Amino acid sequence: MRRFLPVLMTLALAAFACNDKPPQAPQKPLPTYSGRQTELFDDGVEPAAVGLDMDKSYHPRSDSLLRERTETADAVIRVRLSTVTGKAEDTGNTYDIGMRTIEKLAGDRPPGETFTVRVDKGSPSVGIFKSFEGRLVGKEFIAFVRTFVRPDGDKEIHFHLAPDTKDVRIAVTDAVTLGTLK
Repeated sequence: MRRFLPVLMTLALAAFACNDKPPQAPQKPLPTYSGRQTELFDDGVEPAAVGLDMDKSYHPRSDSLLRERTETADAVIRVRLSTVTGKAEDTGNTYDIGMRTIEKLAGDRPPGETFTVRVDKGSPSVGIFKSFEGRLVGKEFIAFVRTFVRPDGDKEIHFHLAPDTKDVRIAVTDAVTLGTLK
């Protein structure tokens, strides 16, 4: 046994040295975009995020949807819109929205430093993107994002945008804390 111990140690060290990637959590199958998920990640924009909340009714700390979005999102991130590209199609306007991640606030599966989402005619925010199209480039938001599997097997990201304010960041932190107490 004494003769084999150095050989085993050498093999173990060699195997460890060859693995230069950090260990990763096992991949869970992606959910389908249906049911409650379509309400939480509705590709919508809070009116307050674009200055349309005239009665100041948006109170993130008492928003139960914000908490649920935080708990079920792949990530909650601060983003800056880098592009808003509208396309007129036979079925209506669609918008491809390029986003750049500024900071991760919660979640363990952010979509990457840059990513693109699609807003179609059925989205509650299509009117906002149509009205504010070019003026939204460079604007910062808090994005609740989740990746889903489409029927054809490809992936797609759905989102909800909230104002990038201290109150929203605190509400996200509170939701994370409450989620860990479960």
